[in-house]
Amino acid sequence: MIKSFIENGRLAALFIALLIVAGFGALSSLPRTEDPEITNRFATVITTYPGASSERVEALVTDVIENQLRRMEELKLLQSTSRSGVSVIQIELKDSITQTEMVWSRARDLLNDSRALLPNNVHEPRLDDQIGYASTVILGVNWQGKTQERIDIINRYAKELQNRIRLIDGTDFVTLYGAPEEEIQVTLHSNKLAKLRLTPAIVARQLNHADSKISAGKVNNLSFRALIEVNGEFDSLERISSIPIKATQNHQITRLRDIATIKRQPKTPIASKAIVNGKQGVMIAIRMLDSARVDLWQSEVEKDVKQFQQLVPANIKVNWLFEQKSYTSTRLGELLINLLQGFIIILTVLMLTLGLRNALIVALSLPLTALFTLTCMKFVGLPIHQMSVTGLVVALGIMVDNAIVIVDAIGQRRAEGQSKLDAVSNTLKHLWLPLAGSTITTILAFTPIVLMPGASGEFVGGIAISVIFALIGSYLISHTLIAGLAGRFSACNHSNHAWFHNGAQFPQLTRRFQQFLNASLKKPLLTTLSIGLLPLLGFIAASQLTEQFFPSSDRDMFQIEAYLPTQSSIQNSAQLTEKLNSYLTDKNGVTQVNWVVGGNVPSFYYNLTQRQTGAENYAQAMVKTQNYTVANQLIPELQNELDALFPKAQILVRKLEQGPPFHAPVEFRVFGNNLDTLNQIGDQVRQRLSQSQFVTHTRTTLSSGTPKVSIDVNEEASSALGLSLSEIAQQMQMATTGVIGGTLLEQTESLPIRLRIDDIYHSDVQRLSEVNLITPLGQFLPLAAIATTQMQVSRSAIPRRDGKRVNTVEAYIIADVLPAKVLQEVQQDIMAIDLPMGYSIEVGGESAKRNAAVGKLMSSVALVLTLLFTVLVLSFNSFRLTAIILISALQSAGLGLLAVYCFNYPFGFTVIIGLLGLMGLAINAAIVIIAELETEPMARAGESKTIVSLVNSCTRHISSTTVTTIGGFLPLILAGGGFWPPFAVAIAGGTLLTTLISLIWVPSAYFMIMRNKTSSAVIEST
Repeated sequence: MIKSFIENGRLAALFIALLIVAGFGALSSLPRTEDPEITNRFATVITTYPGASSERVEALVTDVIENQLRRMEELKLLQSTSRSGVSVIQIELKDSITQTEMVWSRARDLLNDSRALLPNNVHEPRLDDQIGYASTVILGVNWQGKTQERIDIINRYAKELQNRIRLIDGTDFVTLYGAPEEEIQVTLHSNKLAKLRLTPAIVARQLNHADSKISAGKVNNLSFRALIEVNGEFDSLERISSIPIKATQNHQITRLRDIATIKRQPKTPIASKAIVNGKQGVMIAIRMLDSARVDLWQSEVEKDVKQFQQLVPANIKVNWLFEQKSYTSTRLGELLINLLQGFIIILTVLMLTLGLRNALIVALSLPLTALFTLTCMKFVGLPIHQMSVTGLVVALGIMVDNAIVIVDAIGQRRAEGQSKLDAVSNTLKHLWLPLAGSTITTILAFTPIVLMPGASGEFVGGIAISVIFALIGSYLISHTLIAGLAGRFSACNHSNHAWFHNGAQFPQLTRRFQQFLNASLKKPLLTTLSIGLLPLLGFIAASQLTEQFFPSSDRDMFQIEAYLPTQSSIQNSAQLTEKLNSYLTDKNGVTQVNWVVGGNVPSFYYNLTQRQTGAENYAQAMVKTQNYTVANQLIPELQNELDALFPKAQILVRKLEQGPPFHAPVEFRVFGNNLDTLNQIGDQVRQRLSQSQFVTHTRTTLSSGTPKVSIDVNEEASSALGLSLSEIAQQMQMATTGVIGGTLLEQTESLPIRLRIDDIYHSDVQRLSEVNLITPLGQFLPLAAIATTQMQVSRSAIPRRDGKRVNTVEAYIIADVLPAKVLQEVQQDIMAIDLPMGYSIEVGGESAKRNAAVGKLMSSVALVLTLLFTVLVLSFNSFRLTAIILISALQSAGLGLLAVYCFNYPFGFTVIIGLLGLMGLAINAAIVIIAELETEPMARAGESKTIVSLVNSCTRHISSTTVTTIGGFLPLILAGGGFWPPFAVAIAGGTLLTTLISLIWVPSAYFMIMRNKTSSAVIEST
């Protein structure tokens, strides 16, 4: 086959054409996104219990549902918040779960099972398994013009647009935010009820019985079958208003319209409110399927939105709030530029070291290997995103290593006078096993990243997969096509010493190197120990590095969170939001601000979580600026200004973070049973955190008390009047929030029918005692006649973690200050707090996520090391040589840490990944050196002159691969940002320093081992 590649140019051309067609075919069809797909292992269960306090919600709803959900073996974590009237439970699955559809189906079955265990007036639990996904596009529909805003009309057009986008091929799901819940409100007139001796309970019962949305059976005989249905279901306001409520002896019928006002309107108070460009509107969050290309899919969305805008009235406007296409194009474009820059740098280096002809042959392996990698990505379904493309950038300097070694070796044999076929055959026979070993060991170095479970592994795994495919492609292409081309075109005459012919020659540098290596071999023990001090210095320096899990994002966007006192209503939160929005829109550099009040905005970044469902005292904004630099400048500036302008609210201006989600950069979780004790301990933790100069805000998840109106009824008096406590509670509910008395079916939409008595009490606490109760005899009775009311304090929210009550203290810090620095400052003081029996404190936040991710990464290292050890032992049939290679890899990690320290980067997850890759490269270089030394018996006998000569023959391709590796990573370093430079510096800087290990330490250690081995053999022979 090699002979065919050498002699048959058509075969080589066809092989190249095949790679080009396959690679570009994959490039055109692979999905494209900005970030990798991360399996959604999160879901939220929302259960409403109208009128119940947080304590009742915890005991009667949250605890019951949690006990059911714990039957799921896939469950990793349950977190819950019990608020007044609502239970919110967050489910997190184990990292090993990658197919979640069946798991969520099982969870819904368990929720159905729990329905019978819940109180009667608890609404059905609703599981939302789409909260863990970032939106691909976010639209906003709002009102234009000076006429009065009609949120109900806006909502109907938003739903119509939602239905249109759902039909676009490639759309996953479409969700509305801030959409008003429309309902049919039936306001009963209490005076008319009293005259007819009707109670609200009777009216509600009549309303429920009049709705015929139930089966009436079916007829089934030998000739046909038919369903039986009683007409009269609620399908219009006219049908509801005509319901007979009471008939007199004179056959006079009192219908619902005679005693009530019936109208269709948005539910009040609203559950959440969306502010789109300063006006109330509805947000539409759209998620694309992971198998689609974002550029093509979004073009279809843009086309559909444009058509829709032309069809709607002029006062309805569709606004583009966020779209991922531009970010994806920018990100991938920057990485492709880095790839091209790296290619140019590598080509230049190759021309200087190998000469023009050999450089072009080696450089050909780069695009061909990249096309091979794209083909493999298509085969395994790995999309094109920033991680997979970065893998190509990472592999850029690595995938020419095999080609450099083979082309250089063939050139040397051709210079010795060997024929084309002999030069290629002898080179491959000599190098296939060492290069296979070095390729496999480098692959194994990246394997822990691929095997890493969970979100972190899915996020960065694309880098390792791309590198592995590139290494495989590099080996195969180098041993076939490149070897054939080198045999056919490489120069056999080395008498021409021009640099463009055979590469630049540095005779003086070569002589100095030989002298230094020769001196090192005379004192090998001193040499190995002296050089070993440098990696040791790197490990010592690593202890001084500040730890950082993942760096911040370089988006031109950031988020703002606003917390008001827990007793604040959503109207109060909306008023604050209007003031904040007005201030932000006037801020120089801000281009767009959009809010959701009473909940979270749609996720516009892959790791934003939805954890404030139903929080009326909360608002969140997504803020877009002119560019990333402006965003970084505005974040600390706005934090200081908003703190001064709005002292009654806690406002957090937060960067977008990379990596798996965490709620706050610094967290301490306090566990215990008594809520008051948890609150006291939480206050102590907050007090210690606030002493840090880097902490801007602290808050606790165990909210302070909220007002509750307590009604003490004289049961003897109420019983004498025929009123039970439940009837009084129902009438009070109807006078305030109202009760649901059925549903109206309108096409595919089901609208609840809410009964309420004279809508005058639901917003005035002072007038609650004036509520007129209606007795069974039709008498009016003010509540004050049989009951007293008083204001009390109840818990606003009760958080739990895995079934245990918890008070999480969250600390938010100054922008650009690393969480590890703050944690190191306060942790000892906080852990010294004297805790009662049964209470404990644990660290959460960024630190806990970092430790968990590193633990997952290291979980497969033992297996990989075993495989690595096995490959090396089988390659060289020597434990001693294997030890040299592994020790050189360990030393390279120390040198990589030293490079990170010198460039003043923090120690984070990306640095760990870079060190794994660096160790693979160090093993690769050590294998090449030792394989060359093993070819000569005199070297094996410990003859220093032969060792110097053999190592010197390797210096050209070792130096070439070192410089090309550094050149491949140089664009990532120069590009700036916080994510890639630490990673690139760890590999590139470590590779440069590791040259000392490869060319000096490895030969010295080899000489020392072989000399001792020879001495032992001589002693045994005598």
